[in-house]
Amino acid sequence: MKAKDVRNWLGIYFLLVTGVFGAYLLLFRESPLLPISKAEAVDSFEILIPVLLAQVTMIFRWFSSEERPEDSVLSLPRWVVTAPPIMVVVILLISLLTLIFGNLGNGRRWAPSPDAFKGIVTFCVSILNASTVFIVSMYFRRVEPRNPQSVSEPDRRTTNGVSG
Repeated sequence: MKAKDVRNWLGIYFLLVTGVFGAYLLLFRESPLLPISKAEAVDSFEILIPVLLAQVTMIFRWFSSEERPEDSVLSLPRWVVTAPPIMVVVILLISLLTLIFGNLGNGRRWAPSPDAFKGIVTFCVSILNASTVFIVSMYFRRVEPRNPQSVSEPDRRTTNGVSG
């Protein structure tokens, strides 16, 4: 994949997921759409949002970097970039749906507990953090300057870089 495609995919993903899940956790707590207590929703928010915001910041830094040309190719298969974020969305959606539908009717029957939900959120954050840090580190690994003459050399009047 080209570096700009990876960057655009991850940038849009992290910005949307941060906004959607952050708003969801804050707006729908203690409701049929998120049947966990306010404290449990805040706990999940405090787990999820700081890491996602760090990911957004890292991707935005990537947008401002000019270390590599836009059309440089990262030697990663497409699934390495897209699978972890898609998997996290699927896991979170399934856990939210089981939380919602498992609490309908006569109370909690087969829904995950709020602690299990927080564990799922932590698991998802760990997946995203590990995969994104790896991908971005591939982009920011040391790049040799394009023009060797542009690198400043020590003053020739010095010995080993120390003036005498």
